[in-house]
Amino acid sequence: MKRLFWAAGLCLLPWIAVLGLTLPDVYPAQHWRLAWTGFDTAEAFGLLVTAWLLGRDDPRTPFAAIGTATLLLTDVWFDVVTAGDDVVFSLLMAGLEVPLALACLTVAVPRRVPAHV
Repeated sequence: MKRLFWAAGLCLLPWIAVLGLTLPDVYPAQHWRLAWTGFDTAEAFGLLVTAWLLGRDDPRTPFAAIGTATLLLTDVWFDVVTAGDDVVFSLLMAGLEVPLALACLTVAVPRRVPAHV
């Protein structure tokens, strides 16, 4: 499995270069509203599931928290780089989403019990 991940990651590098050289700076997108509302729905679902699992002290909580943090950070990236004239608003939203993602990651880190306890 490790070799698969290495190979996939290395194969992506030339593809990234091709995209960087060939993609247009501006591209009209279909279903833009659906894409963003769907993504934000996934974030809301992740936050609610994380809260529910955390309240139950469920061992699956870190998985939900990491997934939710990933969604939030991905949202920040795409919000900021596609913002255009709305970049200030996107940065303000990032000021909320990045700390929320970090909070999710702190939930995902296993709590260590001191050795003397």
